[in-house]
Amino acid sequence: MELPTPATVRADFNGSTYERYGVTSRFFREDEKYLVETENEQGAMEVFEVKYTFGWEPLQQYLVEFPDGRLQVLPTCWDIEKREWYHIYPNEHIKPDDPLFWTRSMQNWDHMCADCHSTNLKKRFDPSSQTFSTTYNEINVSCEACHGPGKKHVEMAREKVSWDTVSHYGLVDLNSTNTVQVEACAKCHARRGAVYPNHHAGSSFLNHFLPEVTQPWTPGVARPTYHVDGQIDDEVYVYGSFIQSKMYHQKVRCTDCHDAHTTRTLAKGNLLCIRCHSPKPENPKVYDSPSHHFHEMGSRGAQCVECHMPQKTYMGIDARRDHSIRIPRPDLSVKFGTPNACNKCHDDQSAAWAADWIVKWKGPHRPVDQRHPEAFHALRTGKPEAEQLLLDTIRDANASAFTRAGALLGLRSFLSELSYAEARRNLKDPDPVVRTAAVAKLEGLAPNVSKGDLVPMLQDPIRAVRTEAARLLSRLPSHALTVTEKTAFRPVLAELQARYHANSDRPESNLSLGILAENQGDPRAAEKHYRDAIDRESTFVPARMNLATLLSRQGRNPEAEKLLREATKLEPSWGQAYYSLGLLIAENPARLQEAADALRKATLLDKELSRAHYNLGLCLWKLEKRDAAAAAIGQASKLEPNNPEYPWNIAQMYAQVKRWSDALPYAEKAAQLSFGNQDAQLFLRFVQERAATQSKP
Repeated sequence: MELPTPATVRADFNGSTYERYGVTSRFFREDEKYLVETENEQGAMEVFEVKYTFGWEPLQQYLVEFPDGRLQVLPTCWDIEKREWYHIYPNEHIKPDDPLFWTRSMQNWDHMCADCHSTNLKKRFDPSSQTFSTTYNEINVSCEACHGPGKKHVEMAREKVSWDTVSHYGLVDLNSTNTVQVEACAKCHARRGAVYPNHHAGSSFLNHFLPEVTQPWTPGVARPTYHVDGQIDDEVYVYGSFIQSKMYHQKVRCTDCHDAHTTRTLAKGNLLCIRCHSPKPENPKVYDSPSHHFHEMGSRGAQCVECHMPQKTYMGIDARRDHSIRIPRPDLSVKFGTPNACNKCHDDQSAAWAADWIVKWKGPHRPVDQRHPEAFHALRTGKPEAEQLLLDTIRDANASAFTRAGALLGLRSFLSELSYAEARRNLKDPDPVVRTAAVAKLEGLAPNVSKGDLVPMLQDPIRAVRTEAARLLSRLPSHALTVTEKTAFRPVLAELQARYHANSDRPESNLSLGILAENQGDPRAAEKHYRDAIDRESTFVPARMNLATLLSRQGRNPEAEKLLREATKLEPSWGQAYYSLGLLIAENPARLQEAADALRKATLLDKELSRAHYNLGLCLWKLEKRDAAAAAIGQASKLEPNNPEYPWNIAQMYAQVKRWSDALPYAEKAAQLSFGNQDAQLFLRFVQERAATQSKP
């Protein structure tokens, strides 16, 4: 990142133009200024001054400062190799009302980029004035970003104190273990969420960040960042893939392959790998040989990284290698549709063709029997065996903590006691990411039920774990905690609030603050936070949904309905918005048909939304459309076959109109699913008696 000068600007600002999606951007200079004429947030053309360059190779981007102090990243980038402009989203037209548009929240440098590109960055956002005044000690990544404060180091040099490894030269010791070094790099080279502000070199990574794992931490995210086998999919920045690798678990660290200061590899081509993977008495195998890779020496297929670290291109032209360093598995591509290294080159052949060649060369058995690809594939495709496969993955001693944590997050789709028992067991796992995922799984339980498991987690030494426990415990009313429990809870709740306040420029953080306030019995504060979220990003639908629910509980239904109708316009394909609208309208008995229409729309948009089917059934029953109502609730039961509520309600509805024979199979199913529930058993006997009487001639 640099001020724009002839020495730092690599693009053509001599009147060059670039056209994309009907917008022709012009790049030119006036005196010392570098200017861009392009589309603004209103869809009109406007001239903007470039405040900074951003990046050096393989691309360079340009930052524009706005009157409120924020910096935004222009969508047109300069391709260093081809010496031409290109668009960061070449296949997607990002319109001015989209959060991904260059002037909006998802392209904001202060939050999305700055923390990893400058030293000791302080994102300063003033919620009252809605302005930024972000600061940093040095504009780029400097020594102190990784080595920590240099004051003692300089003092030792001036005093001519002998350098020694005990004092680590007055700097953070990054070489004590591979974990310490990898976590030092992970601060920037990881796809992660914030846990707590003010990270410094040497701080525990998980006290400040939580890495994305195989399944997203946020439930309902449509596209996970990793493929089902753990390969990179979305932009994940190395750490998450590397900690899955056998190399990491054998204590390999970043500087075993990379120069820490240039990030370049320590050797070219296969020489990098055979420094370690060379014949030894205990392992005489020769890897850099056709007997291992079955390709002509010197060819692309003979390169270690092409088979074990295939690359994917991000930001249009930036190719990055998968650091999970895995064995090529085209057989998994056949089963689950995952990518494989073989077909990266042989793109004119099928995955089955590649899998057959692997069998010819290596035999039918793979060295590692991986369970998790099948488990995550079953989860993402809604197969009934997914729960057991996830349980098997969590219990697999060969699976990485990263993978096991993802499996625990996957268990949130299941409500069985077995799944909760597994989460409880993993609250004591030695890995903090696994413990955090185990806590997250308990969100499916009522807070009074999970309280006994969560309160001890407030004492966890890792902040990511204990703040997740505090988030779930915040759902309890204050009187539900003892004095001792409150003493443990309050400081961790403060840590959680500090996380959200540090990112109060983000709609997501304001949403989280609103949820916390609502949980703590402060609806006025909750309303303010929800409205702040909408102010920060006018298209942010989740805040509208939560605010609508809050207002409806206060009897402010017209305001709530307005918000929900806005949500359906902003996200016309999101079934949840129509579901919430239908529930609200259904509170007025005179509008039941209108409510049913909204709920039906929700089920058409999201066929997996079981509660929409269920509530549609309730509406239809009140409209005296009996069989259609039973069919709708029956669909909910198919989606949640272990939920006794659905057959119970169908049985109750048929019983109301004395259709005992129709009620009987549902009463039987409800009793079966309710186990020892006395009411369900008594109701079943009652229905059986009436059905028997009704069937007599």
